[in-house]
Amino acid sequence: MDGLHETMQAVCLRRVPQGMPQAQDFELRQLPLPTPGDSQLRIQVQWLSLDPFLRAQLGGRYAVPCPPLGSIVPGYGIGTVLEDRSGRFAVGEVVSGLTGWAEQAVLDAGTVSRVDATLAPISTAVGVLGIPGLTAWAGVRRILEPKPGQTLLVSTAAGAVGSVVGQLCGAAGCRVVGISGSAEKCAIATAEFGFDACVNYRDADFLQSLRAACPDGIDGYFDNVGGAVLEAALSLLNLHARVVLCGLSDQYNRAERPAGPNLGPVIGARARLEGLVVYDHLADFDLCRRELAAMIADGTLRYREHIHDGLASAPAGFIGLLNGDNLGKALVRL
Repeated sequence: MDGLHETMQAVCLRRVPQGMPQAQDFELRQLPLPTPGDSQLRIQVQWLSLDPFLRAQLGGRYAVPCPPLGSIVPGYGIGTVLEDRSGRFAVGEVVSGLTGWAEQAVLDAGTVSRVDATLAPISTAVGVLGIPGLTAWAGVRRILEPKPGQTLLVSTAAGAVGSVVGQLCGAAGCRVVGISGSAEKCAIATAEFGFDACVNYRDADFLQSLRAACPDGIDGYFDNVGGAVLEAALSLLNLHARVVLCGLSDQYNRAERPAGPNLGPVIGARARLEGLVVYDHLADFDLCRRELAAMIADGTLRYREHIHDGLASAPAGFIGLLNGDNLGKALVRL
């Protein structure tokens, strides 16, 4: 798309999803090109990030409210600057920000980050070097504080956040056990991301397998799931274990909140449960990026991407993400 066109494609919210989102909840529309005001810039979007937190937002259960019907579906993106009215960016620079699911976006210059294409491929700016990477880094560095010889348990072990958590804990000298939703993802967690073991929570003998993988209990747990998986992890807590409560994918598609897990084991273990909201850690973004980029460069941090092509594929890609179909960070390439 060039500046001569007067419209652009965008995916808009047609209705608020009930339960698992459906393709009909979204609508591909032609919209007028946005025009930047003072201190804003216009971006040609190249990559979109598909993230589980959007499901919570569409259900009104997130740090920011549900977008109004008919508006562009929110989400992080990466693109090149077409026009700048802030004096802070050059045309052609690569930036990331909350672009939404659209071919172009107008953003306030203060909300946009430059993407350093020399660190890693630019798509990583919404993955391992973006909000998922910062989420993992903050949970490990600020809450889990892993020590050599400890056992750390990580849910969604092959996902964009969990895979980085596991590798950071492994680099700290820990035994790292993952939880994932398929044999294929468990194999990726161990073979590609270096987990010492990984257990499939969909297996009938999940609890027994988890206990066998953690014979000495766990000293920390990074939870992206909630529900029965969290309850299983809590039964393994060692004294003074730390638990990061990051996501609740188990209940994103439920109309009713499920009964909470039994917290008796938390008391018995004198454990610490701490909620993680990544936006509290934005001041650490540069430090996190430098650290993770250095690990990518020296081969100690690996990442995977699951790429969908074309803006129209965003809804199906998002639904697939919630179904657990993705193998790596879910992205849309425009």
